[in-house]
Amino acid sequence: MGATNVQHRLQLSVAQPADLLPRVYPNGKQGGLTLDGQPPGALGEFVALSVRVRRPARQFELSGQIAWARRKGSRQLHESFGVDFLEADQPTVDRMLAFARNEVLAEATRLEQRVQVELPIKLIHRDVSRRERLADLSHGGAFVRTWDPLDVDEVVELVVRAPSTLFSVHLKGRVAWVRRVGNAAGMGIEFFDLDGSLRPTVERLLARLR
Repeated sequence: MGATNVQHRLQLSVAQPADLLPRVYPNGKQGGLTLDGQPPGALGEFVALSVRVRRPARQFELSGQIAWARRKGSRQLHESFGVDFLEADQPTVDRMLAFARNEVLAEATRLEQRVQVELPIKLIHRDVSRRERLADLSHGGAFVRTWDPLDVDEVVELVVRAPSTLFSVHLKGRVAWVRRVGNAAGMGIEFFDLDGSLRPTVERLLARLR
């Protein structure tokens, strides 16, 4: 979803990851999140939603669409509205829900903005290369869309070439988490960058992909 389509910017803040789970509802392919109060606009309007977890501190940036509203509250049910997730943000939704369910280490969902892409890459694992697709990228890691994800802690190398460039970037890391089912099967990669030397390289790559 392009930035020009965003009609409202919202923020949801919770104390801990598990507090997100009661707010998640199934709806269509992606589902959505329940927010308190009245919707900021009409049903169907697009929003940019920032989800913040205070302990441990994490932030997830999502796009969504106002899907429903409970305009009259009661003793049991408060005024609230629903924001449906968009398909383009499915990798971010997957990371957020895995974090909420304590299915991955907190370090695997770093507080870093990710750039969403759809880019063919070469993945090298144990000297065997295969073609996969890069779904998003940040300074600390990436999400590789694949129907055949590797096991957690396997070491991989991603060979990425941005559009309209001649040279490839080699990014080494480990598989931090995997998703083997659903429309967004794949694996989250955490880069090896103990001394910070990889960051300028990734920053240049991100600038080309934005």
